[in-house]
Amino acid sequence: MKIVIDESVSYGIVSYLRNEGYSVIAIAEQHTSGFEDEEVFDIVIREQAAFFTRDHHFTNSLRFPPLIFIRKGNLTSDQENDLITNFLTKFDPQDYKGRLVTLYLGSAKIRS
Repeated sequence: MKIVIDESVSYGIVSYLRNEGYSVIAIAEQHTSGFEDEEVFDIVIREQAAFFTRDHHFTNSLRFPPLIFIRKGNLTSDQENDLITNFLTKFDPQDYKGRLVTLYLGSAKIRS
């Protein structure tokens, strides 16, 4: 499974996921940071990857396909990392493929 991590997500998760065997593309590592939203989604679609972001505007399903949105809040980077790793451990990609997922501290909501 490939994963794209948006610039808005704590960068610490990138090396952790790679150490766990995930193929991770970090937008912050791309040859230029500050990609336009459509450029980010071109990468997600081309790579057929799960996309983790904290940017609420990506949840507009008229502009972008479903993704995994980390709900804004005062999360430490460790809490954010725990949200992502717990989600990936608990759910099979088929459970959320093509659906908008919102991760909250302590829970996940997968929309139909």
